[in-house]
Amino acid sequence: MMTFNNNEKKLREELNKDVDIPVIVHEKVNRAYRMIEDHTVVQKKPQKDSYCWMKTGAKIAGGMAAVMAVGFVFCAANPVMARELPIVGGLFEQLQENVSFFGNFADKATVLEEPAQNPSQPAKDSSDTQEAAADESSAPAETVYTKTADGLTITFSEIYANDQTVYLSMEAVSEDPFPETMMDQEDQPVISMIADVSYSFLEGDQAELNPGTQYMNPEGKFLDDHTYACILRLDTQLEDTTEYQKKYDEMVQDVLDEMGVTHEDLNDETEEGYALLGEFNDKVTAQAGALQSEYVKPIELPETFDIHLSVSEFTGTKAEPEYWDHGYSEEELENMSDEEFQEVMNQMPAEYSQHPNEHENYWFEGDWSFDIPVTIDNSLTETIEINETNDDGIGLASVVKTPYELTVNPLYEEGSNSDCFIVTLDADGNMMPYIDSDGSINNYAIQDRNVSSIDVYLVDYIQYMDNLKVRYYNEDMENGEWKTLLEENARYHKTVVLEP
Repeated sequence: MMTFNNNEKKLREELNKDVDIPVIVHEKVNRAYRMIEDHTVVQKKPQKDSYCWMKTGAKIAGGMAAVMAVGFVFCAANPVMARELPIVGGLFEQLQENVSFFGNFADKATVLEEPAQNPSQPAKDSSDTQEAAADESSAPAETVYTKTADGLTITFSEIYANDQTVYLSMEAVSEDPFPETMMDQEDQPVISMIADVSYSFLEGDQAELNPGTQYMNPEGKFLDDHTYACILRLDTQLEDTTEYQKKYDEMVQDVLDEMGVTHEDLNDETEEGYALLGEFNDKVTAQAGALQSEYVKPIELPETFDIHLSVSEFTGTKAEPEYWDHGYSEEELENMSDEEFQEVMNQMPAEYSQHPNEHENYWFEGDWSFDIPVTIDNSLTETIEINETNDDGIGLASVVKTPYELTVNPLYEEGSNSDCFIVTLDADGNMMPYIDSDGSINNYAIQDRNVSSIDVYLVDYIQYMDNLKVRYYNEDMENGEWKTLLEENARYHKTVVLEP
């Protein structure tokens, strides 16, 4: 389940390192992200009307993109790298050291081989073939794993999968040169994709449990001015949330009744409305973790199945985007009330508030649809079942280690306060690195880390964001100091020993 915690963490860390951001920005980022906290209000299915309060969060989050653009600029670089085109089936080898979840994929992956042509298929008349070639002389031939639309050809060539994640190597070739593209702090082109994802073994009533439309952030690089190559990471930790959704709906209504408010009150874009929304979100967040632990059921993957992947949009961020000029100074923004800030956001022209938009992005639209066969390899996966909680009902369910990643799964009992942030340290006391293309706070890359053991801390979310993390970065703490600070403030701590 995608969340915004990692994006929030990375954004704030980079901003705090490089520039002074107005307090009003921090406050509104806090408010927006708190509405979409991990495993709470983010749903895989479209929201029912009963969750219309989240529209306010979307408005705030959308407005923040324009405001924060005034406060910082990413390092933009020319992505053109003159290289020969890769041999199909060799992208993992070229890319595996350039992604956040890096490791040796080439030796574990299999090539997606195109099926042989059906010998019973009648041969086409040569004149027909020549005529078609004349009409589409520059268009690549479409195959099972190569599709073309809107001047962009997408090819999937290799795959590796375990029961946690599927990794696919992908190449996107544009008929026209790609525009110069913004590079992020990890020197990755800022590229995103929208795709509909479904699994062949989820049929009938279970079909509703398919992930559905997903916003993806591939990790890769430009091989030349026409060619972008990447590794696409798909989370396959599927869950049956049917019972959870029912209990969640009931809990939300109980919170509304307890507060004596309605959804309309929460959608009131005033100081009072924002205060109510913050209180509501805190109450929901505190209880949702326990519901998650009890009612969300993991779906076991079969050994083999197909993933249907239908890409509808491929978007890049321009190296020099044109952001809306709201006309206010940072000092003026700092002194604005929530109502005044919202009024400024309401003045933003629709052409800037849409995503993608021509001022900030370039994009391709179409239907690049693929059916990709998956064979699960769990021979290198280690799962440690813990299933313990402390006196506060907070604890750890399990830790899963694959060749490239580590996943920490918290556990909350009914009545516990699950508004926690997970902090994980490796055996040397270093912070475990998040995966850039994943939005969760419990998935980590492991290749350059000592994970013979890990220390897992569940810390109060507000305390971590407003105090502990600030101290860690501002005071440039040594590992020992940071570990002591976490131990003194953690709601739960566990040292887990892993196999080498």
